[in-house]
Amino acid sequence: MIFYRARWRAAISVGLLFSASSAFALDGADVLKKLNNAMVAQIGDSVEAGSVDVNGSTVVLKNVRYMPRGRTAISLGDVVMTDVTERTGGYAIKKVLIPDITIEQKDFSANATGLRVEDLEIPANATLSDIDSVFTYHAHAGPVSALKVGEKFFSISAADSVATKRPDGKGVDSSFTIDGIVADLSLAQMPVSPEAIRYFGLQNLRATFSMKSSWELSTGKYDLTDYTIDLENMGKLNVQLSFSGITPGLYSTTDALYSSLTGAEDDENTKNAKYLLLLAFVQQLTLNSAQIRFDDASITNRAFDYVSKWDHVTRAQSANRFAKEMQELTAALDIPDLQRMLSRAIIEYFNNPRSLMFSATPAQPIPMSAVLEAARNAKESIPKMIDLKITSND
Repeated sequence: MIFYRARWRAAISVGLLFSASSAFALDGADVLKKLNNAMVAQIGDSVEAGSVDVNGSTVVLKNVRYMPRGRTAISLGDVVMTDVTERTGGYAIKKVLIPDITIEQKDFSANATGLRVEDLEIPANATLSDIDSVFTYHAHAGPVSALKVGEKFFSISAADSVATKRPDGKGVDSSFTIDGIVADLSLAQMPVSPEAIRYFGLQNLRATFSMKSSWELSTGKYDLTDYTIDLENMGKLNVQLSFSGITPGLYSTTDALYSSLTGAEDDENTKNAKYLLLLAFVQQLTLNSAQIRFDDASITNRAFDYVSKWDHVTRAQSANRFAKEMQELTAALDIPDLQRMLSRAIIEYFNNPRSLMFSATPAQPIPMSAVLEAARNAKESIPKMIDLKITSND
C-alpha cells in the first residue's frame, strides 16, 4: 500500500508539473476550503487568505491571517505550499513554508522564525468519523522570542508538533515538544516579591516540555502517555492519564457547544454554562488509570529554607509545620483513607524530598459518572473505588 501510494503521488505530481491546465490541475480554493474544514474540526482555528495562486504543484495563499478561536487574528503574509497532490478527494502537501512573524504591542513584542509544516495530509471530509477523516502533520517553530519593555521576557529554541496515523489504522498518535525554554519571571505580573524571584532564580528560569498521546477513534480511548514539565534546578512534573469514551461524536458535540461560548462576554451565566458543559463531558468518560508524579531537584528544601529565614526557624521546623497544615486540610475533607495515605507520604517526602506520586489504577475501568456520584454522596469511598495510592521517594 505504501509503495502504491508513492507511485500514485509521483504520477499526479508529474501530471501537475507538465499539464497544470489539464483535468488534474489543482483547485487552490478547494485546498484552502478543506484545510479550514480540517483545522476547525480538530483544533478550532482557521485561516483566511486574500487570494490563492496555483503554479503546477505549488499553491500560494496570499495575505494570510491565522484565526485562533476566541483570540486576535495573526497576519502571516504569503504562505507557500509545495508538492501539493490530490489524494482521494483530499490533499497531501509535502511542505508549508510560513514567513517569520513579528507582533508589536504596547511594551510587548514577539518574533517567531523557522515556521513550517511538513507531511500535511488533508482529508476530503473532516468529520472525525474514521481515520481517513483526520488530518496529520509535522509542524515546527523556532527560535521564538518575546520582549517586554525592551527586555527579553521569554524564548524557546524549538517547538515541534506531530500527528500521525497509527500503524493499525485505528487512531492517531500525537506528540508536542518545546525545547530551550528560558523565561524571566521578574518581568511577569506575579504576586511574588522581587527577593523571592532572585532567591529561586526565576529571572532565568530554564525548562523543557513534552507531551505524547494516542487516540483510538472507535472506542474513544485516549492515552496521555507523557505530559512532562521539567524545570531546571527545581523539579519535574509528569502526568499520565487514560480515559475511554472520547469518541469523535462526543468530541465534535462538546467542541461545537464550547465554540458557541467562546468570544461571548465572560459573565456569570457564561461561566456557569462552561462549567456545566465540562461536567457533562466528564460524565461521559470512563477512567482507566491516572498518575501524577513530581521529582524534586532541590526546590522543596530551598522553599523550606526561604520560609525558615523569615520565620526564624529551622528547615525541619518549617517542614513539620507544612506537613501539619496539609494534614489539617486533608482531615477537613473527611476521607480517612486519603488522610492516612497523604499524611504518611508527605511526612516522608518533606524529611527527604525526592519524589511524590499520586496514582489511580482501578481493577476495572470505572465510569466518571460513578466517581462524581460518589463525590456527592459517599466521598469516603472514592480512594478504594479508584484504587488510589499516594507514595513518596519511590
